[in-house]
Amino acid sequence: MASDGSTERDFPRGRGRSRRSDRGQSELVGTVLILGLSMAVIGTSVALGGVALGDLVSTAEANNVENGMSHLSSKLSLVALGDADSQRFSLGLMQEGSVSVQPDAGRITISNVTNDSRTELFDSDLGAIVYSGESRAVAYQGGGIWSKQDGTSRLASPPEYYYRGTTLTFPIIQVTGEGTVGGQPTGRITPVGVATDAVPNVSTPLDNGTIEVKIRSAYYEGWYEYFNQRTDGETLIYHANETVVSRLTVPDEIQLDTAVSTQSEYNPGNGNGNGNGNSADIDGSVEDNVAHRSAKPLIEQQVSDARGSGSGCLNDDGCTLTNGTYFYDGDLTLTNDTKIDTSGGDVTIVVDGTVDLQNHDIRVTDTTDNGVSYYINGSLRATGNAEVGTTSSEPEAERNVFYVADGFLDSSSGTGTINFDAVIYAPDAAVEATGNGQINGALVANSLDGGGSFGIDYDEDLAGTTIELTGAADLLTYLHVSHNTVRVDLN
Repeated sequence: MASDGSTERDFPRGRGRSRRSDRGQSELVGTVLILGLSMAVIGTSVALGGVALGDLVSTAEANNVENGMSHLSSKLSLVALGDADSQRFSLGLMQEGSVSVQPDAGRITISNVTNDSRTELFDSDLGAIVYSGESRAVAYQGGGIWSKQDGTSRLASPPEYYYRGTTLTFPIIQVTGEGTVGGQPTGRITPVGVATDAVPNVSTPLDNGTIEVKIRSAYYEGWYEYFNQRTDGETLIYHANETVVSRLTVPDEIQLDTAVSTQSEYNPGNGNGNGNGNSADIDGSVEDNVAHRSAKPLIEQQVSDARGSGSGCLNDDGCTLTNGTYFYDGDLTLTNDTKIDTSGGDVTIVVDGTVDLQNHDIRVTDTTDNGVSYYINGSLRATGNAEVGTTSSEPEAERNVFYVADGFLDSSSGTGTINFDAVIYAPDAAVEATGNGQINGALVANSLDGGGSFGIDYDEDLAGTTIELTGAADLLTYLHVSHNTVRVDLN
């Protein structure tokens, strides 16, 4: 027993109380940590929830503005086209964004481009009504609604731009005004200039060239999306200067006044040009670096129109084709000579593939002025002593006219002497005149490399003759463009 009356068992009891105290402190610390962690999680959740809620608010506001812009577009059209003296509008309540009128936003230029000239038909600002939100912009411009987010624009609602058949109708609506308003923007639309002819100096039907519609705009990608989907012509996009160009081609006529016409530079070869050296022998004028329309759209339309027509006796020995249209679905390789009688009228032969004459002839047997038009959705090839012509001792090139989508005499053997009394329109063909052959007529190609004993003699009877590239999908005959200006006052 200790002097203070305690026993040895008292010490262990004291140690037991110390452990219980430590455990109590640990529980307290754990509780505090749990509470702290819980508060941190709650705080983070609230913060993230606030961001998510903010994103939802921004998205909902931009979507509401898109809907409001669609109604605004209808009212703008009423005023611009003279169907209403004025119109009032409201774009709803806005918590984050604002609306502004930007009269200098975007520009449109319409030009008529031919082989050797460019005529500007119309040039004007477009203007825009622009909603600028936290993460997205929505704009009315040129009759369309455009949305822009993360630096990329898209089409939200199409403009009043219609290309049907061979007619372009485009009412250009230009927006003027000024000011920026937030909260609950409202405004008034009034006319400034109504439905004036934007291109008064252009007569229709159009004669030649390409109509080029160029738009420079912050929403150029949306314009590109629209043009690319809704028009049949060529559409180009230029990111560097935020520009889109839509090109619609006017029906064209090719004057057959030269022996050879190429789109790129003509390479005559290294010989003396008389057929005895390494150079093509050309009797007639040559023009190079001349733009020519591709024959592909025309050929594709001919294929579509002729599909369902019979092939007649194409490639049948002892048979003669007479007036009418003949269609061959796929590559056509002749195994016999082909005779054509045009005394009852012209003949049209359409082949949805490559034509290879092999070592056989195609000959028009009558002596009328009628002829044969060949539309070949591939290449035109021949070997050996293949010939195309008539029974006349003189060339009658205008009676056999070939429209070729791809190559001419590509993959053809250089043996024998190939002879064409014909017009060959193959503006996408890279022709290598390395074998023995002769064209009496005219050749239009992308390029021509002379060589071998290949000769081209211009048929003088072609002087003043034209071939028409009509019926293609990208042709434009009628142009109806109006210029309408409105003023938008915000309040």
